[in-house]
Amino acid sequence: MTYERVFDYGYAGKEKKEKGVRTPFQIDRDRIIHSSAFRRMRNKTQVFGVFTLDYYRTRLTHSLEVSQIARAIASILDKKHGLNIDIDLVEAVSLAHDIGHPPFGHLGESIINEELKKATGGKFGFEANAQNIRILNFLEKKFYDSKNNKIYGINPSLKTIDGILKYKMPYSLSDKNKHFIYDNDIFILEKLHGKDFVNYLKKYSGFLNDKKNKTAKVQFFEFSRCIECQILNAADDIAYATHDIEDGVESKLIDIGGHFKVNKYLKESGRIGKDSIDKIAVQVDNFFFNLRNIFKIAGGKETGRIKGGILDAGGGKDPMHHIKVKTDLKEFFSNYISKFILNIDLEERQGGIAKMKSKPGLKKKENSFIFDVPIDLEDDSYKYGIIWKNGVNLEISALKQISYRLVMENREILLNRYKAENIIRRLFSVFSDIKNIKLYPDDFQELYEFGFYGGFGKAQNGNAGFKVMCADYISGMTDMYAMKLYSSLFDARNFSDTPHA
Repeated sequence: MTYERVFDYGYAGKEKKEKGVRTPFQIDRDRIIHSSAFRRMRNKTQVFGVFTLDYYRTRLTHSLEVSQIARAIASILDKKHGLNIDIDLVEAVSLAHDIGHPPFGHLGESIINEELKKATGGKFGFEANAQNIRILNFLEKKFYDSKNNKIYGINPSLKTIDGILKYKMPYSLSDKNKHFIYDNDIFILEKLHGKDFVNYLKKYSGFLNDKKNKTAKVQFFEFSRCIECQILNAADDIAYATHDIEDGVESKLIDIGGHFKVNKYLKESGRIGKDSIDKIAVQVDNFFFNLRNIFKIAGGKETGRIKGGILDAGGGKDPMHHIKVKTDLKEFFSNYISKFILNIDLEERQGGIAKMKSKPGLKKKENSFIFDVPIDLEDDSYKYGIIWKNGVNLEISALKQISYRLVMENREILLNRYKAENIIRRLFSVFSDIKNIKLYPDDFQELYEFGFYGGFGKAQNGNAGFKVMCADYISGMTDMYAMKLYSSLFDARNFSDTPHA
């Protein structure tokens, strides 16, 4: 499987010519970078909308930062354990890991999923990680077989797809809310792990989807990820827990006054285990203590005034106070990233399973979902599982809680989310109606006309394939394009001035 492509088309001759110039994974990385879907991420929401200040991170800058962190993790693990993790492969999966995200972030993802399920009677849903695969294998139009009328996307390596696949659960066997791949891509699971893997999912899907077994499902997802996917996931967590928080501090949504709000939430929340709450609270305290110190002069004497809950340096005597605060904040978050990267390690999965089996009083029946996973643990990609050392996972959890409570639930962000939800729902109502097919761009009209969406069957309200195409079209939009299209459709002031024949 090392260099095998998803489809047997379009690469064989080219790769022969390029032998010794670029590896297949370098080709994947380069094709991802040159894809239109990758470029569109520059105008897609990370946390703050792209219509806010221009220095906030977008999906594109986030993906670049995840790639940099993932390369560092892979390099350290390679040296420490004498492995041969391909850095170009890690970079490729990192750059593509958010390529399927729709406009307006996770909100857009959940709304499109809801609308598509409703429009197809539950037959089809939308998931951003699954959409990554769909873009790379179909929507990104690099290879077209005109003789057989087939599109192969950029036809990436199987290992590149495997590195992006966080959730190896087909839609039809999932809870249909999130964390699934599309049923059309089950053939990829069979190529990666054989038909036994799909039969395993059929056997255990009921157990894994039971809300009482939420932890078991998380364990299954982690266990079925290759090492490159685990590295990507760790890098994504680190970037989310640090860079998004940094934007929150820059925007003054996260300030020293938010300490009490986060602690109050931790005490009242039922979503966090009691054993973890106190440990996470300690890390929250450390974060705000260090943040407060950054807004003090070098001597430690607080000379600024509190404005809006954050310390304003205006009253200080140090003429370079603002510069020092900015550089200290950069160092503060850089230290977090370095600490997290250096406290990632590996353990052999076979050893972990052996420990589970030997644990006193542990019944095989309770953990057979892990013992029975038909994955080759001798394969280098699946031999190891990533572990966090020295409690850094608790620090990451603390930073995520801070971001969630002080940024995602901020009033201004929530107001924008309300507007974004209305935009997505109304666009879906227009473009899911086949009478409006002429409103689509020419390439989508051709896709439908020449049968590329013909294999989805019928929905309660017409052709299911048309509804799926609607989800593909809307999810590919940038935030700005979605807002502009919404305005052109529903704002009477925006009549087209294009002359009519």
